[in-house]
Amino acid sequence: MNRALTYADVRLNYDPAAPQQRFRDAGLEAAFEHPSALLPTVPPWPTDGAPKPIALSTTPQPTDDLTRFKGYDAVIVTWTSAEAAALATLMTPDHPVRDWYEYRHDVAAYIPLVTGRDAPFNENTPEMSRYYHSLALYFPCAIGGSKVLLIKSGLHLAYDGPATPVKKLMAEIAAAVQPKIFITTGTGGGIGANVLLSDVVAGGIVRFDCTSQFKDEPWASTSFNVSPFPAGTMDAITPALLSLNSSRIPGARPTPKIWNAPTNAIVTTDCFAFDDSTDYYKLQGLGQACEMGDAMVASALQGIAGLTWYAVRNASDPQIPNPDNDIRAAEQQAAQIYAKYGGLTTAASVVTSWAIVYAASKAAQRTLSVDSQHEAQTFKLGRTARERVYATDTDRLSTNH
Repeated sequence: MNRALTYADVRLNYDPAAPQQRFRDAGLEAAFEHPSALLPTVPPWPTDGAPKPIALSTTPQPTDDLTRFKGYDAVIVTWTSAEAAALATLMTPDHPVRDWYEYRHDVAAYIPLVTGRDAPFNENTPEMSRYYHSLALYFPCAIGGSKVLLIKSGLHLAYDGPATPVKKLMAEIAAAVQPKIFITTGTGGGIGANVLLSDVVAGGIVRFDCTSQFKDEPWASTSFNVSPFPAGTMDAITPALLSLNSSRIPGARPTPKIWNAPTNAIVTTDCFAFDDSTDYYKLQGLGQACEMGDAMVASALQGIAGLTWYAVRNASDPQIPNPDNDIRAAEQQAAQIYAKYGGLTTAASVVTSWAIVYAASKAAQRTLSVDSQHEAQTFKLGRTARERVYATDTDRLSTNH
């Protein structure tokens, strides 16, 4: 069944790696492009940190839980089809999203919670069948000495209904994997004329701005503080890693700006809002990017000891000019921009997410080296060193929580 083109459907479901026919039928310009024009190019990763897929000895079944990944160092969660396609292109080369594993563990507990009519979880059309009653897709990779579980969520705050099952899912993932780092990342609408396509917002705050279905909830305007970047993160985000793909985006800076000040904020809305020149959704002054999930992830992760968490968003559509006060026309423009550039702009947030894990891994390796030197010196002085048995640095990184 053909549908009218909507910003919500494009932003959440449009897949630049395999454009669905309904988007062509609706006249989405990017849907007629070759995927290579819409997806990022792998940047020149440092040799000791290039993401590498991890081969599993046995293929996980959809009903399996995630405890086989317990002790992984990091979890990176993304949300839309375009984001996942870009993430796979850069972090699991030769393993596109169609090869990622399905996660349907205990899905029966979620079925009564996901009541949204338009939730991908409830849609069993041929184009959406892989997401029907699916909680997530996932694939493991390594970044330096760290093991990372990449996840594309099948649940979404704005679509799933009043029970907010995505909070349950995020808590479930964190409990099973027990990572040291948890990153929620993806595309976002830039807020303000000074946030340009491909800029990254990864500041110190995420906040709810619920004005629709959750406006009466006690958490409708709650804010959360994000963990500070590991030392060395910004140094790892080199112009060479960013500019390769930003140079393909009209209107982007040669090197995208990383908005990482403690006061920079990501705004979680409960509808598919975006910034326009009339400030229709009243987002201006609240932050630098808007999306629909990060504050709920923050809520799910509160109180987990030893966990650092981050929210990283790229500006996949800028502030939309709206001289005629026609928000529907502005929405159509935002949809076209997102479809054309969302995969490319995601490269910048993938690089930033990579840098967080890479910097933390390097710091852990330095600590291990210092500890080893200290123990060697202690042994020379005639004292007995504390027993430590680790086969490799990676084993330590993967099991020390």
